[in-house]
Amino acid sequence: MKQPNDVKAIESNSTKELYFKNLSLIDLNENGVENQLSASSVAKYKTSFEFEDVNATYKRTHNLVANRAVYEDGLVNMEGNISLKRGNDFSFVGDDLIYDMEDEAVYVDKHFRLDMNGSTVIGENLYYNLDREEVKADFIRASIRF
Repeated sequence: MKQPNDVKAIESNSTKELYFKNLSLIDLNENGVENQLSASSVAKYKTSFEFEDVNATYKRTHNLVANRAVYEDGLVNMEGNISLKRGNDFSFVGDDLIYDMEDEAVYVDKHFRLDMNGSTVIGENLYYNLDREEVKADFIRASIRF
C-alpha cells in the first residue's frame, strides 16, 4: 500500500481564523464575576465572530440567551429564541435582537413581548438600555398591573 505524501497548505478555502467549542469567558473584578459569556461554538473570521447557543450575563443583572449571534463593528446581531431577563421583574422574548456594545442597548425592529413587574407589553421597534433600564417602543398593546 502506497503511503500518502505530506503537502504543505499554501492557501485555505476556509475564512475561519479560529474555532472554539464550548467556550466560556469570565470578566472578574474586585467584587467577583461581573460579566460572563458561554457558547457551544465560536468561529473567528477576519472582521467578525459567530457564536452558537449563546448565554451571556451582563453586570450580574441581565441574562441574554440566543441560538446564534454574530459580532461585527461593535454590534451583536442575535437570532433564534431570544430571551433577555433582569431578575424576576423584566423578561423580553423575541426572534431577533441587535445589541450595541457602545450604547449598551438592545434594539428590536420587529414584534416583541416584554413582561415587566407583572405587566405585559407587546409591540414593535423596542429600544432597551441595559444600564439606565430605559425602555422605548412603538405600536404597543399593554396589560398593566398595579
